[in-house]
Amino acid sequence: MPHIQDNEQDIPDWETCIRPVADHSPSLEWNYAMKGWLLRNETSLLYGPSNVGKSALVCHIGNCIVTARPSFGARVKPGLVVHVAPEAPASVLDRIHSSDVTPAARQNYLVCGQALDLSNFKAVASFVEFLKGVMHETGEDIVLIVFDTLARSIGLLDENCAASMTQVVQAAEWIARSLNTHVMLVHHTGKDVDRGGRGSSALRAAVDTEICLKPGKTEDSVAVMQDKQRTQPKLAPVHFRIEKIVLGLDEDGDERTTAHAVETSAPTFEKAPNPKRAENGRVMAVRIALQTRGMLRELALAPFKTADLAATLPPELFAGVAPENLNRTINRILSDLANADNPIVTGSGGVWTLTRTAHRPPG
Repeated sequence: MPHIQDNEQDIPDWETCIRPVADHSPSLEWNYAMKGWLLRNETSLLYGPSNVGKSALVCHIGNCIVTARPSFGARVKPGLVVHVAPEAPASVLDRIHSSDVTPAARQNYLVCGQALDLSNFKAVASFVEFLKGVMHETGEDIVLIVFDTLARSIGLLDENCAASMTQVVQAAEWIARSLNTHVMLVHHTGKDVDRGGRGSSALRAAVDTEICLKPGKTEDSVAVMQDKQRTQPKLAPVHFRIEKIVLGLDEDGDERTTAHAVETSAPTFEKAPNPKRAENGRVMAVRIALQTRGMLRELALAPFKTADLAATLPPELFAGVAPENLNRTINRILSDLANADNPIVTGSGGVWTLTRTAHRPPG
């Protein structure tokens, strides 16, 4: 594990570190925890504003891993999840306990209520050794380890210090590679949400993957976006909503609830039509209908009703008009044309006649 080099154990074995490219064969396996999102032997930073649903999303991904179910359509590697959640371990336990999972799957979701200081070499080393024992005892791989949150996992280090944050990510990398797992650091945004995770930019530079959570354009939607992928192609955003789950009744008979992340499709928004453009389209359609009528000898001189003309107009241009207002809308357009300097129609009260200007009989 990288730390202050003060003894021979910290000197790399250069014989094994340096080798020619000729000795390399590319691996065709991704070795993923969540395909397209999280790779084992790598680290990630999941960040977002307070109360956006970071822990709920982590529980959802972890739930998918212990139940071998796809997460947002992505395949997962089944196995153990270790969720280090010193801020609110009971909240994580409630979420997983209330999920639709079997007792055996719940057994594979491990929650730690004790903070691990990633700057403490001895603590990190003992953590890794303990988890190796868990894997040996259960016969299962640890697929995902989550430190929720980063602020509770750095001891007295300053998150604004680049050197300190690089050291923390190096510790996370060592855990990931020692256990062939993915290590995720859950983090908060700063005052300016658009500037990314709080603290030093060295965090973003050091991790392999950066995932951003942003409130969606609808009240109950949260977007999950890949801001960075070091070794994988970046995928399109996915979305979830927070759903309240009732755990039971408290001592006063009131509901005790928890929150689950529920996958959703991307919210769709229909662009409101431009009123002026819609009106121009309707006027043009009426003009064309009148000119067409003027080219037919049997119709050119005959009076006609508004309803007769309406039957010849493209319905999609009047889709935004209520049926009971259709004739009134067309009457208004015809009245404007009748009052123009060079009118092509005359009449009122729903009965109209083409003027000679509109007559274009075939020659």
